[in-house]
Amino acid sequence: MTAMTLTAPTVFPPPCAPLRFTDGDRYEWTHTRDVLTRTNGLWVPSTVDDPRDDGTGTWTDAEVRSMMLEAIGNWDGRHRFTPVMPGAVLPGRAAGTVPTYGAVAQYVRSHQSGALVPLRESVATYDEDAAYDIPATITAARATDVLWAALTDQSMVEVTYDESAGRVYLRYDRYDDEQRADAPVRVTCLHVFVLGRTPGEV
Repeated sequence: MTAMTLTAPTVFPPPCAPLRFTDGDRYEWTHTRDVLTRTNGLWVPSTVDDPRDDGTGTWTDAEVRSMMLEAIGNWDGRHRFTPVMPGAVLPGRAAGTVPTYGAVAQYVRSHQSGALVPLRESVATYDEDAAYDIPATITAARATDVLWAALTDQSMVEVTYDESAGRVYLRYDRYDDEQRADAPVRVTCLHVFVLGRTPGEV
């Protein structure tokens, strides 16, 4: 699995601090280009330009979560969390619902950058004003509605729940008729529902 970085300007802080992290997740300070990548259960520092460990020590999940909660509380869009991109086989077991937790952040794969980005950040690339109407997080019931809509309306639908990472993955195919009116292009969409904590939780 690999994680990619969105290159468009960040408008919003991370939507929530994840309930759990998993190896390959990234935490980035966009203004300094410093990056932490979770490796073997610890966060290893590097830079965007040089992904090698910079040797300054490691960070824990608790430290990264604390930084995220502070960024969210301060509405600091210079901080970015990027979940690791799943591979060809979605992690976890087949599922049809999203487990009930305090917050669920919906990340989607950007068809421009290939990275996983929060839904409202994806909307902001097309219409920044409209993105402010997108909530940072949704309820598990609302996330489950998204799953069921995909199961009903889309083709080649896969849904899995990876309990160890605290994530639900939704992948499906659809036709994008905006790209070519004469021959719609089939695209694969990916949604990652990250179970999270609200800023008031520790």
